[in-house]
Amino acid sequence: MGFKPARTLLPAMTDVAISAPAGPFLAGLGKTLGYNVEADGERLAVAFEPWSLEHADPYEIPCLRLRFRQEGARVVLESFIVSESGDERAVSLDAAHDALQAWMDCMAD
Repeated sequence: MGFKPARTLLPAMTDVAISAPAGPFLAGLGKTLGYNVEADGERLAVAFEPWSLEHADPYEIPCLRLRFRQEGARVVLESFIVSESGDERAVSLDAAHDALQAWMDCMAD
């Protein structure tokens, strides 16, 4: 079973933005193994790359790619892509709002 190709997502998909304070969120990511973070001051790209972890076969775990925009002192989630075996699929931010917000809150604590 393959995934549908990833599409560009609109920046404001949810009624309530999924966000966290930038400083604590980035510090939390820095303490967690497996995350690759690229930031340019306006945008932030975060990828959970399983091949950076000790695992028997890292390709058994999908790569998660998240894109954020920076709004003042906060980062706001714009898109969430799951990449596995060369296929990518977009995760609906509306469908996963509470779980994604909980993850951001956890990273910022």
